[in-house]
Amino acid sequence: MVNSVRMGHIAIEVSDIRKAADFYSSIFPFDIVYVYDDWGLLRHRETGDDLALLIPGGNHHPHNGIRVRSNAEVDAAYSELAESGIRVKTKPKLHRDGSYSFYFSDPDSNLFEIIFDPSNP
Repeated sequence: MVNSVRMGHIAIEVSDIRKAADFYSSIFPFDIVYVYDDWGLLRHRETGDDLALLIPGGNHHPHNGIRVRSNAEVDAAYSELAESGIRVKTKPKLHRDGSYSFYFSDPDSNLFEIIFDPSNP
């Protein structure tokens, strides 16, 4: 069993990252963490949960993020899932924002990310 801490984020596709960031931060207590051309990140002020905004057809795909406590736990989850025959899509990778993660699919092809983010453990 993966030693997860909590659900951490959802990632959705939007047509305009800046417009979507402004929209969600105006109706929910989200702070805009950053906005790039290909994706943006908003963080809920109370829960610390994130909403990732993605451009359609970009390098990132819609998914659900599940948080763990360390890079070592990402690696352990990767090994466990890969050895159990679950469809692991990527190897663990360090990202430009300092987070560390990998992706896998459930039996219905829903995409999930196991992630450790030191800025939001």
